[in-house]
Amino acid sequence: MKILLVMSPMLRHDTHLLSDKDNDIPIGLCYIASVLKNAGHEVAILDGQITPCIEEKMISLIKTEVYEAVGFSAVAQTALGTIRLSELVKKHNPDILTIIGGVHPTVTGKEVLIQMPSIDIAVVGEGEITILELIDCFKNKRDFKSIDGIIYRRGDDLIQTKPRALVQNLDEIPFPEYSLIDIEKYTPPPGLFFKKPIAGLITARGCLFNCNFCADRVIWQGKCRLRSAQSIVNEITLLVEKYGVKEIKFFDSTFTINRKRTQDICNLLIEKDLNIVWRCSSRVDTIDPEMLKLMKKSGCESISFGIESGDEEILRKMNKQITVEAVKKAVKWANDAGMEVKGFFLLNYPGDTVESTEKTIKLSRELDLDFAGFNLIFPSPGTHVRRQIEDHYEINQKAWDNLNTPIGNEVYFYQKQLPPGYIMSVYKKAIRGFYFRPKTIFRAIKRIRNIEMLKSYFAGFIRLLKIKANDRK
Repeated sequence: MKILLVMSPMLRHDTHLLSDKDNDIPIGLCYIASVLKNAGHEVAILDGQITPCIEEKMISLIKTEVYEAVGFSAVAQTALGTIRLSELVKKHNPDILTIIGGVHPTVTGKEVLIQMPSIDIAVVGEGEITILELIDCFKNKRDFKSIDGIIYRRGDDLIQTKPRALVQNLDEIPFPEYSLIDIEKYTPPPGLFFKKPIAGLITARGCLFNCNFCADRVIWQGKCRLRSAQSIVNEITLLVEKYGVKEIKFFDSTFTINRKRTQDICNLLIEKDLNIVWRCSSRVDTIDPEMLKLMKKSGCESISFGIESGDEEILRKMNKQITVEAVKKAVKWANDAGMEVKGFFLLNYPGDTVESTEKTIKLSRELDLDFAGFNLIFPSPGTHVRRQIEDHYEINQKAWDNLNTPIGNEVYFYQKQLPPGYIMSVYKKAIRGFYFRPKTIFRAIKRIRNIEMLKSYFAGFIRLLKIKANDRK
């Protein structure tokens, strides 16, 4: 069969579909493409994140190519983009099978097909095995009821089958089909890379922790599975030797979740001597000075920590299971190892007060961080914090009803102990206060090592100036 896989774009305020060059490779679609291609199907990928005039491109492809199925990958923020494109597909050829997979259908269930009348089937959870069975049934005109992990239409009814069992050995899944994308077109936002081209890797699925704001446990059934160190390094070798990749971004929420595996990956990278740099995300309680030094030696130039709050009580309410003291130690150790260090913080968490918020902002400035990311809590479907907000807080209905649109950082609910307008004001204050100070600027200048980084940092600084200018309007 001939199958088109589409990474859905976001929908702007003016109802135009948005493409943006600052995006990661569509790793999930590349995995799906790989299993389909190995099964003998003809597959193409259309990435709405980086394709200008995506609607015109989609119409052209549907008219000129004889696709029998179109699969969309979507998160909450790209749901409206998926609706728009799936409507175009059905308008030009109602016989094409339309499928949606990814985080959004996994956490929303049947609601996704109510939202999207032009989608025929939703894949819930892991899609590699499901998509093969689904395409086989469609090709041979068999009923979908025997396929685990899907929601499909039967007349006016929505039928959800039993959950798909997780793949136990991730090494058995073939590497993503990188040949269907142009890796050089994918560049992270300014200031967030060292070398180009850059590729992303997934080394694990799931998480052992249970933060109340995170949807990982919903998506991965509360389990965590790891690829082997050898499989990971084999994929990196492929990316370097075949595609000329110079930097790797590990997509895992906690790359360092298993100490021995982390050490094995580092030692294999040192042994292979691939001349690659890499970056990862970690928790402050899964690293130590010895591990960080080994990571640095193997090419790790940047590490990100989910710090979230500077208030111990808020960290407890988040079920983060870390302390402010542990945060301070981890950031110091990463600096001592010579890494670029990023910290991410959440504002307006349920229970936050003016005092706890000020503690968070103060901590972000006290720590030796190169970058700080501030976000207002986003109530992801299926999470504990979403249920908590729905049950106990006054909802900002306009923002809540538009969770599927890229409306930026919004206050999704109100807390009586926080004055009106305080959160948006302090959010802007946090960004300005961190970046527009000599300490942050000097750290950035010291880290510049090539012309690419200079251009990237300069572009990032211009963006910050625009943000500051907009704040004054």
